[in-house]
Amino acid sequence: MSSAGQSAAVAASPARPPVAANEGGGSLGHVRRLVDERLELLVPPGDAQPRNLHLAMRHALIAPSKRVRPVMCFLIADPGESLREAALDVGCAIEMVHTASLILDDLPCMDDAAMRRQRPTTHVQFGEATAILAAIALMNRAFGIIAELEQVPAPVRTRLAAILSDAIGSNGLVAGQEIDINGRDGLTDAKPVEQLNWLKTGVLFVASAEMGAVLRGLDAQQVGAIRSFARHFGLAFQTADDLIDQTAKPAEAGKDVNQDGSKPTLVSLLGIEQARLSCAEHLNLARRALAEARIDATRLDELVARVFQTRSTGSAT
Repeated sequence: MSSAGQSAAVAASPARPPVAANEGGGSLGHVRRLVDERLELLVPPGDAQPRNLHLAMRHALIAPSKRVRPVMCFLIADPGESLREAALDVGCAIEMVHTASLILDDLPCMDDAAMRRQRPTTHVQFGEATAILAAIALMNRAFGIIAELEQVPAPVRTRLAAILSDAIGSNGLVAGQEIDINGRDGLTDAKPVEQLNWLKTGVLFVASAEMGAVLRGLDAQQVGAIRSFARHFGLAFQTADDLIDQTAKPAEAGKDVNQDGSKPTLVSLLGIEQARLSCAEHLNLARRALAEARIDATRLDELVARVFQTRSTGSAT
């Protein structure tokens, strides 16, 4: 096959579809639907070649999810009409990174999970090799989306890319996964386990919040308060996830449970009641930090309440 023919057979990056002018406000459910619709358009269709790869990407990305990270980013950005598309696309880029991390986390060489977001994990459905390639493609697409934010000044795009890169790398998600695989047995008290939770979960929440704050143009004090809010939110979120892992059934959680086995968690170290108290303490600290950000936090408060209401009964990430 000629190089021209090969090029035609492989899908190019999708064109950037416009966001309708009347989109962006409304309820949390409306924002989540905007994210879902945008994600559908920002990755290649399932019938584009290589078909199996694109089906795998979409299998993981378009699965049922609360979209907490992109919704948080969008609400903090609080965009006017001129930046609505950018705020939505930045949130979608974050969701692609999050989804890629779940694909990798579920692999047999890591957590060996069979179910995620109420459906078979990507490697179960498409094989390990294609799952890994799908994760790489999603992360790559995320940075492409940020680079293509034409309505955002270049220095701001650079900062957004740097924030996301830091969250992913060897001081972020990747570090957390390495410690979880090879260093968790040495964690014998709550403080280092909480640091692990920060790396595995908190860093991407902080990136989501900070990227929204940067898009909004908040000052350094406000960005610091937003980061603190997201850090405590993320730590509460992971503690709630550990509680779900111990107490929920797979159908309730939308994924495999009891995955941590004998690994130390805040629940195994503190017990269920103390872990719940720790979760509540972080939520209080998150709300206090949000108050210090000097922004209208009405919908963010609603997001926090909604997330932890659903997590008390178990739901897809």
